[in-house]
Amino acid sequence: MGAEKAVIRAARICYQSEDKSNEASDQRLITRLISSTPKHNTVFEHAVFRFGVKCPLFVARQWMRHRIGTFNEKSLRYCAADREYYVPERITSGREAYIAHMNASFDLYESLVAQGWKKEVARGVLGTAIYTEFIWTVNAWSLMNWLEKRLDSHAQWEHAQYAQAILAMFAEKMPVTAAAFQQVVLK
Repeated sequence: MGAEKAVIRAARICYQSEDKSNEASDQRLITRLISSTPKHNTVFEHAVFRFGVKCPLFVARQWMRHRIGTFNEKSLRYCAADREYYVPERITSGREAYIAHMNASFDLYESLVAQGWKKEVARGVLGTAIYTEFIWTVNAWSLMNWLEKRLDSHAQWEHAQYAQAILAMFAEKMPVTAAAFQQVVLK
């Protein structure tokens, strides 16, 4: 929402400069803002993104630890858990035991619910590999902060895959900002 035009409007109001409607001038402004020290981050907070995310619960918990943006997650208190879970493709040893355990967890969950257990209590037997869904609303500055951390070489591989996908969407909607961010911050 707003994309780069929102950033440019916010930056130009700071200096009471006129909108030049010149693409090269706008690109230089965005690059200068991202490169500056101290950071001029507030102008990037006027561009907002909203993502629908489906990921393993353990990825969602790492994601939400950033405390940036707003999250609204599917509630397993009110909704039945779907029999969907993450299986690491890169690991083959113990794969059958992992899948058997996840299926046994879902079998027990479904049995407990059928016996009248409340979903909010029965969900306790499910592991963190089950999928969850949430909506994430975040401004562009906070998004870049999250991307910097989740694209780092030390980030968990599964979370980094989501960050790569979000970076591609970011680049599609805000190509000048994303390019400057990749050149200056991600290097």
